[in-house]
Amino acid sequence: MDRAVYLDYAASTPLDPRVKRVVSEALDTGGNPSSVHAPGRQARRAVEEARQGLADLLGVEASTVVFTSGATESNNLALSGALRAVLIRKPESRPEPLRVLTTPLEHPSVRETLQALSAVHDMEIDLLPTDGQGRVRAEAVTEMVTERTFLVSVMWVNNVLGTVQPVREIADRLAGLKASRGRQGLPLLFHCDAVQALRTEEVHPAESGVDLLSLSAHKIYGPRGVGALYVRREAPLHPLFSGGTQESSLRAGTENVAGIVGLGSAARLMIEERDRDRRHVRELEGILSAGLRERDLGYRLACPESPRVPGIAYLAGAEEGDVTALKLDMRGIAVSSGAACEAGTRKGSGALKTLDDRDLARRGGIRVSFGRFTDRQELERLLEALAGD
Repeated sequence: MDRAVYLDYAASTPLDPRVKRVVSEALDTGGNPSSVHAPGRQARRAVEEARQGLADLLGVEASTVVFTSGATESNNLALSGALRAVLIRKPESRPEPLRVLTTPLEHPSVRETLQALSAVHDMEIDLLPTDGQGRVRAEAVTEMVTERTFLVSVMWVNNVLGTVQPVREIADRLAGLKASRGRQGLPLLFHCDAVQALRTEEVHPAESGVDLLSLSAHKIYGPRGVGALYVRREAPLHPLFSGGTQESSLRAGTENVAGIVGLGSAARLMIEERDRDRRHVRELEGILSAGLRERDLGYRLACPESPRVPGIAYLAGAEEGDVTALKLDMRGIAVSSGAACEAGTRKGSGALKTLDDRDLARRGGIRVSFGRFTDRQELERLLEALAGD
């Protein structure tokens, strides 16, 4: 029997064997990183070396990296933490609610967190318009940021469509607005969920004007259950958890040493191999595109004119995406019809609802995502299965 074909890297990448070895060794580290004895110091060194590795990948200072349990927690810390920081600064005397500017393209861990916050706080959510091709309109930021907007949250790369958002342009537009408020005015923070960007793109938040940036280890060939949040120096943020001073007092709780070490190892491998990964994935994407054309399979790529990361291709065919994904699964080929966190609710996907292609938005398609360990034969098997061979 042929081995299974895994083409759902956007949901979770395979664990790199080199990272697995490092994690296995770290599991033998028994000390608590907060302890002052030798085993504790050994664990602390491992955590700090991993922090430096991730900081090198992001082009930031190690002290600005906060480890979390994953991108969902990082997003919650960024959004809830920013609101809490604003609310505890001083009592608000003005009657107008605070405002957050975000997009209809966001991951559920951003979208639903903001909805939950607005349900219990005097806060309203504004949505940036999109261009109908999977991208937000950056020019709208200038008009839509009000004097009561304290946070803008825009994902770097959409997790369903693979479209790259205009992060730098948004940051440039926000820079002038931030400066006009001064140090005593209401903060205006820029948050990015960069989970899907790091596999192939250079992501340098400080250089790009981003204040808060979320990421996850298991999207860059690291272990599940660990992630990080970049927090610009002096960015106002209040912790979600109480009970400890770990992670610069922003994330209480004993650190997941093995997971953090795995994230640091994955980050260092990304520094060394991302350019090669990108070339490999671009070559594979060319094979997929050529195969679809040559076989005349009736599948089209969503948002073909928009900037996209290589390795995430959302394909629409004649039948509903859920049906196609199930048929492929029965043939040992793993793809998805949308985000893993929205499994079973594909027709409610925020990203698909924004598209001009109403037929695709209604029926959905399949997200084919691949990376470092994908080979040409796996894409050939996918093409054969889509053709019914």
